[in-house]
Amino acid sequence: MRDEAFVGACERGELRGADFHHADHLRLALAYLGEYGSVDAATDRMARTLRGFAAAAGHPEKYHHTLTVFWMRRVAALLDKELPRAYYSRQRLFDDEARRGWVEPDLQPLDAPPQVAHAAATGSFDSPGDAPDRSLSR
Repeated sequence: MRDEAFVGACERGELRGADFHHADHLRLALAYLGEYGSVDAATDRMARTLRGFAAAAGHPEKYHHTLTVFWMRRVAALLDKELPRAYYSRQRLFDDEARRGWVEPDLQPLDAPPQVAHAAATGSFDSPGDAPDRSLSR
């Protein structure tokens, strides 16, 4: 199913709960984040859709706002085109070896916590990497 059809089916409550898995939540998050210019706007739409989906399935209590916001912010952080800078120096990332094959990061390991990764990328260790009102970089 194409993304537009998938989003429409989700918004109309046409998918069964048993057929809507974690990967589907992430797919919907990506679709909304790609459509909106801010994390807040995409999160608002995601919340409306998931609340409606849960209600249509007869289980409105299954909607969890904190998890919705958490995942929207994490997915948005992964869409930040500057994220590799948290792990790689410019020299290492753009050298010939990195263009030809995989090179390990030289600033911090890939499994570093997201807050640390964002802070390293931006040079700011005081502000969170998932500010809800930030614009999405594309």
